[in-house]
Amino acid sequence: MNCVMKCLVACVWLGGVACLGFGFIECRTVAAEDATPISFIVVQKGFEVELLRSAQEGEDSWISMTFDDRGRILLGLDSKGVARVEIDKEGETTFERVEETFKHCRGVLYAHDSLYVSATNDGGLYRLRDTDGDDQFDDVQLLKSFDYRSRYGHGANQLVLGPDQMIYMAVGNDVTFPEGASPNSPYRDPQNDWLVPNPHDAGEDDRVGYILRFDPNGESWEIIAGGLRNQVDVAFNPHGEMFTYDADMEWDAGLPWYRPNRLIHVVSAGEYGWRWGTGKWPAYYADSLPSMLDTGLASPTGMEFGTTSRFPRSHRDSLFMADWQNGRILQVRMTPEGASYQAEYEVFVEGGPLNVCDLRFGPDGNLYFITGGRGSHSGLYRVRYRGSEAADGSKAELADASSSSLSAAAEARRLRHQLEAFHTGEDPGAVDFAWPHLGSSDRWIRYAARVAVERQPLEQWRERAVAEQDSLRSITALMALARAGEPSDQPALLAALGRLPLEELDRDSLLAALRVFALSFIRQGRPDAATVGAIGKRLEAMYPHASPTVNQELCELLLYLQTPQVVETTLRLLENAATQEEQIHYASMLVRPSPTEHAIAGWDRPAHVTLLQWLERAVSFPGGHLMDATIASIREDALARLSDEDRAALADLIAAIEKPSSKEPLLPPRPFVRQWTMEDLLPELGRISSGRSYASARAALAAASCLRCHRLGDEGGRIGPDLTTVARRFDDAALLESIIEPSRVIDPKYRHTAYLLDSGQIVQGRPAGVNAKQLKIEIDPLSGESVSINRAAVEASRPSEISPMPTGLVDTLTAEEILDLLAYLRAEGKQHAANFQ
Repeated sequence: MNCVMKCLVACVWLGGVACLGFGFIECRTVAAEDATPISFIVVQKGFEVELLRSAQEGEDSWISMTFDDRGRILLGLDSKGVARVEIDKEGETTFERVEETFKHCRGVLYAHDSLYVSATNDGGLYRLRDTDGDDQFDDVQLLKSFDYRSRYGHGANQLVLGPDQMIYMAVGNDVTFPEGASPNSPYRDPQNDWLVPNPHDAGEDDRVGYILRFDPNGESWEIIAGGLRNQVDVAFNPHGEMFTYDADMEWDAGLPWYRPNRLIHVVSAGEYGWRWGTGKWPAYYADSLPSMLDTGLASPTGMEFGTTSRFPRSHRDSLFMADWQNGRILQVRMTPEGASYQAEYEVFVEGGPLNVCDLRFGPDGNLYFITGGRGSHSGLYRVRYRGSEAADGSKAELADASSSSLSAAAEARRLRHQLEAFHTGEDPGAVDFAWPHLGSSDRWIRYAARVAVERQPLEQWRERAVAEQDSLRSITALMALARAGEPSDQPALLAALGRLPLEELDRDSLLAALRVFALSFIRQGRPDAATVGAIGKRLEAMYPHASPTVNQELCELLLYLQTPQVVETTLRLLENAATQEEQIHYASMLVRPSPTEHAIAGWDRPAHVTLLQWLERAVSFPGGHLMDATIASIREDALARLSDEDRAALADLIAAIEKPSSKEPLLPPRPFVRQWTMEDLLPELGRISSGRSYASARAALAAASCLRCHRLGDEGGRIGPDLTTVARRFDDAALLESIIEPSRVIDPKYRHTAYLLDSGQIVQGRPAGVNAKQLKIEIDPLSGESVSINRAAVEASRPSEISPMPTGLVDTLTAEEILDLLAYLRAEGKQHAANFQ
């Protein structure tokens, strides 16, 4: 069975597509048939796509690429090793393995007469050199080991040469900072900084994704920026500014802490707010930086600017980003805005399946990209420009904008860089230089100035911070003091906050001031009772506010301060909030434990009724896989608050919310047709492209119970991954195998685990929650039924060899109905697609 077939469950049980997840399926063989043909690929007008090479048997699946000094392509392989592909003048290719042992090479870079390899599953970064001139890498040096703690692919990723000739690595959130990283790195000591933590997040640490910079010899190491999830690549524009495309946690979709796939401008000491569980920072936190562009559900992979391409100027100005999930390459156009940029995108290349893992512009100015990952069939493609517009490969100039606005933006970036020069150490002139810019109207300059001040000795600026009179400058300085100061600094800090005209501040300034309150309480401790009472009284007078985001911050602060009216006001907001995300935020905050031993006032029986009635409505909220678990945890915490007397009085309402959520009605039983095999149906796959029945496909979809677990378009369940665009990534044979033989290859993110307990009991399921003492195991994905086990009681565990997706789902369908079902997946559920004409 070839690797296109072996990637089956990886294509349907894809789930974590946004975290790139390829590479955990060992590819034993790869079929010799072509990769996705160019007739299945659409590219912008004026361009053409060529398929240069399809992976042959034994060539593995390809996941990363770089060009060497002779214009040859080096490929990082999915399972093991590195290969080299040479393309002659006629477009013919040769394939040669140049390294055989490195496991899952998510990053390759040829620079400084060396090949650098990020071997993710080996937890190592290597430098390879040819010391004897025989065109083989005979010298292999381990530059750095990484403490990689995941089987989901959130490790060390791609390597890129920076304009400073240093090497930059994108590192996912399952890797701690490496040994030897400079303590004076621009980004350091990330903290969760949660005021009222969610107990269901207990046990998670403060690991975050980050950008690592090192010299060619691996002698100096710096963390440049962090607070990322699983960014796979980085790219530099002509001005030397760095960007990355960060992955979301799609299971959080529909929840208030969901952060979409996002294009990020990476700056010195940049904090981008990704944290574990429900603790992801909102984009408005003033001690973090926002994204430039959100792209919705996607799977970010390779990226590069078209600066050196032989594309038209409009494209040389652009950033090209690969989306593995949706089978496309995006073209992003940027316009300078202050010290950063604004951006918009359009589709450049799209196909199905076209699971693009990496892309690079070659020495000839053309765009090259590879498909593959998760053991799937790989192809090497080239995109050429064939239009009439001049494309001479000259250096790109960013954005179509007036010369005055471009000049102002360049000056803003220059100022930001001056401030960033103070991010790595002490400088006697830093505070005086940075201080005026703490009140800048440009968020990026204000951020750089605050970090510059924080890096200087406290005695140089603590008194200046509490004495500052300008409101915005004061808020920024006090934020620095809350983050870097001592507990003894808190009284003066809070007094300075007390002098601010909070009621007169604009929304962003008020949000920043509220964040300073929270940071002081988190890092410097809970103030005395009199101070708590005075602050609570002042903030409660502003609650509710006209701004929903201000209300969310006030809600958390007032619950922490335990003010008299916070429960009553928050319940009113819960009932009237415009979005489910707002509602879930309020409900989740209301049921969190009291920050002191005293119960929060306001929890009378009518308050309990309001929350329970909301829970009854909330079971229908749409969202990602964790929606049901989130509502269940809120329900669990809400019920725990009830006294025995309240439980008795509210028994009917409690019974209603504890009742399992309703399922779609069962269809009448269908007669058994046959136990289908791949061999039965493979010869028929050529018939799904046209002449299929949409009505039959819909009936087959229901009969096979697909929508009980999967979402397709606007309907379906949330247990498995969204199948709407699955056909853009995998071919028809792979789709078929995912249905017929779901256990052949199991995506690690959906593989169940068997736990042997010290009592002899075996519990099998999917970890749905983890804390310091217990594991919450979902044993039935359809009902959501879970059990909790003590971590200390687990004697052994091992991955299950059986997929959660059952076999035989199509054994009551005819061959024609199965073909109709596959046509439906290929057509993304669209009735007017060519498959049904």
